[in-house]
Amino acid sequence: MKNKKIGITLILLITLIFLWSGNVKAALQANPSTHTKKTDYLTNWVPNIRKMEATDGAMGLSETLKSDLTSNTSNGIDVHCMRTTEYGAMAILSASGYGNPSNEKSPTSTTGNNTGVMLPTSSYEWTAGIGAANLLSGVNSRYYDLYTSDRNSAKAGDALGSATATNPGCAGWHSATSSNWVSSSYGFFRGGSVGMFGFVYDNPSLSSYVGRAVAVCGAGL
Repeated sequence: MKNKKIGITLILLITLIFLWSGNVKAALQANPSTHTKKTDYLTNWVPNIRKMEATDGAMGLSETLKSDLTSNTSNGIDVHCMRTTEYGAMAILSASGYGNPSNEKSPTSTTGNNTGVMLPTSSYEWTAGIGAANLLSGVNSRYYDLYTSDRNSAKAGDALGSATATNPGCAGWHSATSSNWVSSSYGFFRGGSVGMFGFVYDNPSLSSYVGRAVAVCGAGL
């Protein structure tokens, strides 16, 4: 028994030494009490979320960014403001067999409990989907979805559109109350009191709402 305890202690010490020498970095995970503390304009969310990769940013990395917000090196991480198509994927997942079974309009998470992706229920959420005037001009197109004033510009997976659009989308799902299509100089905000599948437009450089970061991990990013 004594030798067994000594062995376990040695394993723990070796593990701690390995972790220390590997310079392991940790990041906070959003939870219901911390994930909606700040609101801002979409035109600020997009560049500022990208800066999470930069030196002294939240990711603990030392990336430098080009003027179009793409990275100067390939660090295997891409952090950006959630696009409309990414929000759509999250919303559709919530309505699937793996999601929230209650079918309520504004669930607290995609699963209805803390195991899912947490959702703001009292504040709208900007997504990087912009009208044709493109107030994100100069930003690389990988970081936003571009729309015209025609609902037929809805994209596969964005959960936008309506029954009359070429891409029908999910307007009105889960008792969502608003499906106001974006116009040329505006951007999409979603969720909040209009529901998980609701969408409304507003001025991305004048109106302040919650923003969400998406981290993509993979070689060559």
